[in-house]
Amino acid sequence: DGHGTRVVIELEGKYLKGRASVDEYLELTSIANPHARIVFIAPPQAGDPGPVHTERPRSVDELPAETREIQPHPHGIELGILIQMLERTESTQLGAFLQSDFCRVGPGTAKSICSAAGLTSNTWVKKVGHAEAEKLYKAIQDAKLMAPPTDCLSPIGARVLLKGLESGLKPDFIAVSSRPPAVYRGRPFLIEAGVAFGGDLPGDETARVHRFANRVPLQYQQSACACFKAVVETDWKRYTLSQPRGSLPVGPLVVMIHMASVWVPFTSESKEAIADYDEIRKEMRLALQDCGRKLGVYLNRRERMRRQGERRHIFERYIGEIAKACESITGEPAEPLYEALLRTAQKKTAEADAMLDEEGRFIGKKDRLENDDTVFMRERPAGEDDDEPAPAKAQTPEKPTKKRGRKQDDTLFDDAQD
Repeated sequence: DGHGTRVVIELEGKYLKGRASVDEYLELTSIANPHARIVFIAPPQAGDPGPVHTERPRSVDELPAETREIQPHPHGIELGILIQMLERTESTQLGAFLQSDFCRVGPGTAKSICSAAGLTSNTWVKKVGHAEAEKLYKAIQDAKLMAPPTDCLSPIGARVLLKGLESGLKPDFIAVSSRPPAVYRGRPFLIEAGVAFGGDLPGDETARVHRFANRVPLQYQQSACACFKAVVETDWKRYTLSQPRGSLPVGPLVVMIHMASVWVPFTSESKEAIADYDEIRKEMRLALQDCGRKLGVYLNRRERMRRQGERRHIFERYIGEIAKACESITGEPAEPLYEALLRTAQKKTAEADAMLDEEGRFIGKKDRLENDDTVFMRERPAGEDDDEPAPAKAQTPEKPTKKRGRKQDDTLFDDAQD
C-alpha cells in the first residue's frame, strides 16, 4: 500500500494486560523506536462495546541511519568457523581469502599472518588441512588488528532516546548516555542508557528496568540479564537515591539500557536476557554512572532550593513578631525595625534568587544541565502541585499593627513558639 513493509501474523492465545503483556511490549517498543507509529487493536473485554483502538504516534520524523554489512572480524571467530570459511570461500589463495572474507585485514597483515602460520599468501586454500588451519587460527588470534567498523550498528541516539522516554513516560527529568563502540570477541557493540525520574512514576516502589537488544524489548528473565546486574551494582546512593544492599534503587525512577550489536550474546535460545560478560557489563555500568551523575546534580539542586525556600519562609514568619516584641520592650516604633529586618532577610536569600530560578536552573551563568543535549527537564506549569515547596521570591509578610489586643498577641506568640 506504499507505506513500507507489512507483517500479518495470526495467533491464538489469552490476552492479558499489565506487566509483561502485549500492551507493555508495545509501550517499550515505542520508546526504543520513536520514529514508528504503532496502532494496536486490542480484543474486546467484558463490558467493551467492541475492539479498543490504541495509537502511539511517532515522536521523531527521521528514520534511523541505514546500517552497512561487514565481514567477520578475525578475532571473533572460532576454529570450526574458520575451517568452514576455508571450505566455502571463492578465493583460491590464502592471502586473498584473508583479505576478502574478513574485515580489517590488509595485504601486509595477511602476509604476516600467513608467515606466522608457516604458510605464504600464495598458498592454495584447498591445500590448507586441519593442522594448517589450527596454526592459521593461532596466528590470527596473536595478530594485532584494528577494531571492527561500527557502521554496522544501529544505535538509538541520545536525542532520539530523549524523545522516546519523554513521550513514553512523561517524567520530570531524563538523562541519557551513549557509550563509544566497544568490541567483544571481535564483534562490535554499543551500549546506551537512560534514566527517567519524577513525574507520574511511583515514588514508593523499586525502580523499573527496561532492557533492549537492537531496539527489541526484553520482558522476561530479568534477574539473569547483564542489564539488571549492572543496575544493581551501580552505587545509586552516591546520586542521593535510596538503595537497599544488593537490590534496585527505590524511588520514582526508570532505568533503560539498550545494547546494539551484530551479535548479542543471549543466555538461551529464547533471547530474553543478555549474557553476563565482563566487557559488556563494564560498558553498561559506565553508561549508568554517566546518567547517575547528571541525576545527582539535578536532585542536589532541588534539595538546595527546598532548603533555601524553608529558610526564607522562617525569616518571613518571625520578622513581624520580632518587630512587635522590640516595640513593646523599647517603646520604639515597630515599622522601621520591621523594614530593616525584611531587607536583611531578602539579602540573606538573595543569592538563591540571583543564581537559580524556581525550577532550580541557573540564571546569568552557564548551566551544566541546561546546556547538555543529553538531559531533559520538564517545565512545570505555574501552580502545579509538587512534593517539594518551590522557593518563590520573597513575599511580603504581614506587617505588625500598632493596635493589638492581649488575646491576639498571646495567640501570635503561641504560634511562633509552636
